[in-house]
Amino acid sequence: MQHQSEPHVVMRQAALDDNGLAWARRVVWAMCIGVYLTVFIGGIQSGGAELVAVGRAAAFTVGAAVLGKMVLSLLAKASLPVEQGPMANEDGKLGSLVDLTSSTNVPQQQDEADEVAPGER
Repeated sequence: MQHQSEPHVVMRQAALDDNGLAWARRVVWAMCIGVYLTVFIGGIQSGGAELVAVGRAAAFTVGAAVLGKMVLSLLAKASLPVEQGPMANEDGKLGSLVDLTSSTNVPQQQDEADEVAPGER
């Protein structure tokens, strides 16, 4: 009977916390207000009728709000993979992949240690 490992499950966490989503909602509101004021004031200054300017501003504001709502829903669903360290039940070698005896500076460190304290041991 072969030991079958569990399938590798990638843990995910939300990309934005509640505070980040609250700030994103505020930005969407501010953008909607900016769109309304820009279109309304532009319509009035261009000499158009007030009712047409209000209607046009409302339509553009609703369009900006719908786009903002779609962005907010995407931000709420966005997630990032969680990096996990090695687990005790995983197969394979834990630790450094470089063998200490093959490291280039180990003999030098041993020689320096012997020179500094040969009789202090």
